[in-house]
Amino acid sequence: MGRVPTQKTITALASDLSNPQLLYASSSDGVFKSENAGDTWQAMNTGLSETRVVAVALHPTQPSWVYALTASGVVFHSTDGAATWQRQGQLPQE
Repeated sequence: MGRVPTQKTITALASDLSNPQLLYASSSDGVFKSENAGDTWQAMNTGLSETRVVAVALHPTQPSWVYALTASGVVFHSTDGAATWQRQGQLPQE
């Protein structure tokens, strides 16, 4: 695997089980995507109103569907491989 984005705190990694070249990383600066097993990374934050992302996950059968959870509990969803994001909702507060 290559390098994760420099100077970033990576909070989670997600990979596409059908394509091991495709990786997503959540960080304090949003979501990053690699299409070459981590050799290079691209920020994928269009539509993320909050970029402190603590988790990222892929749908098990639709790898272009990506989910991101922010530190404040907001869930974002992308249906185009993280090119754009839509707010999905908020986790309940205790």
